Amino acid sequence: MNEPPTISTIIAEAGGPSSIERLAIASNAKISRDAVYKWAKTGIPDRHWSIILALTAYGADDLYRANCAARRKGEVVDQTILPESAQ
Repeated sequence: MNEPPTISTIIAEAGGPSSIERLAIASNAKISRDAVYKWAKTGIPDRHWSIILALTAYGADDLYRANCAARRKGEVVDQTILPESAQ
């Protein structure tokens, strides 16, 4: 199986946070640029997938796999930041 695209790659191919925000506003959705920047760690919320799908050639499976990878990566980063006594 191919590696999933990263959330950062998906955002870049969608035209960046500003493009995502513009389409969201045009679609009466509420997505700020600041929220888009957080997606790299938290994944793209399901409710915003339609905007990303409209801006990219990625499918829902790609977004799902990228979200899973971003969330797994976040868990590993969180564990390495904590001191051993806190784990």
